[in-house]
Amino acid sequence: MSTMKVQRFSNIEMERQSGEVARLRILKGADQGAVFIVKASSIILGRGDEADVRVADLKASRAHARLDYTKEGWIVSDLGSANGVFFQGEYIRKFALRSGEHFTLGDSIFEFLVSAESTRILTAPLRSGVEVEQLDHALSAQKLKVQAYSKAPKVTSATQNAKKFNPRTLLLVAALAGIYFYMDQDSNPKSPAKAIAKKTADSPDDRALASYLPGGVSKDIIKTAELYYRQGFREYREKNYLRAKAQFELSLQVNPNHDLARHYLQVAEQDIIKEIKDTMDSAQKQIVAGRLREAKGYYEAAMRLMYNDKSNPDYIECEDALKKINIELERTRQ
Repeated sequence: MSTMKVQRFSNIEMERQSGEVARLRILKGADQGAVFIVKASSIILGRGDEADVRVADLKASRAHARLDYTKEGWIVSDLGSANGVFFQGEYIRKFALRSGEHFTLGDSIFEFLVSAESTRILTAPLRSGVEVEQLDHALSAQKLKVQAYSKAPKVTSATQNAKKFNPRTLLLVAALAGIYFYMDQDSNPKSPAKAIAKKTADSPDDRALASYLPGGVSKDIIKTAELYYRQGFREYREKNYLRAKAQFELSLQVNPNHDLARHYLQVAEQDIIKEIKDTMDSAQKQIVAGRLREAKGYYEAAMRLMYNDKSNPDYIECEDALKKINIELERTRQ
């Protein structure tokens, strides 16, 4: 750990230090109670010797995440860690961090405070890990809700459906579908969403609109499927294809008739294949250049994209290449 960038203390009641720009306090984990005084605009968090904020968390990667100060403020970026970073309960690759907010790295919960805060706030007692986990409980509760929704819905009789349905419901559904098709798509006239919207206007029996109409499927199920589709689409726009795929799959698990979720699931899978190929190509270029550590990082990144498909020939190729690199790195240490 670089003492020029970060200083570690075990006493939380530390007055503001010379050169301090921010501080990280560990609320839960192997290093609970530790305070890291940040004196640089860019630091690495992780378990390895190269980390500026070094933790004894076995679930943390050696270089797990980076904290940067930018013109937009403080930004946390996942460096391709094995277990990811959770920002207030949500698994996310990159996010803005404000004073007083927390995030989880491995089993360690960090609280972030900027030096502009008063000494009283900087030295305030640590919040309990239980309290913070309760704040993050919303995501887990939502996942449980989705699991319940994914069960086969109880289909009522045609007579019962006729009693429940009224023209006002159709008007509301049509309005929601119209908003859905055009939201976030106006800047791209060739987008698949616009093509589907055009098809809806041209064909009255279009299945995309039909998926939103009542038919024994509860409004809660449709709403939840739409929520997960939107989360997936946000991840897709950020090029987080693996997480986007997971969200689209959740959407289809809840509502198998969600046409856009199905479309973007296929697109995300194609993009993942391309990203794997590009990452493996980069690894091979690093080997040619003699940069084995960098090549190792690329191969590990490619394998993480295939973590649930270990029979994939590309996964096996990466695994074999990593074994050779590790042998060579071990030989050079001797």
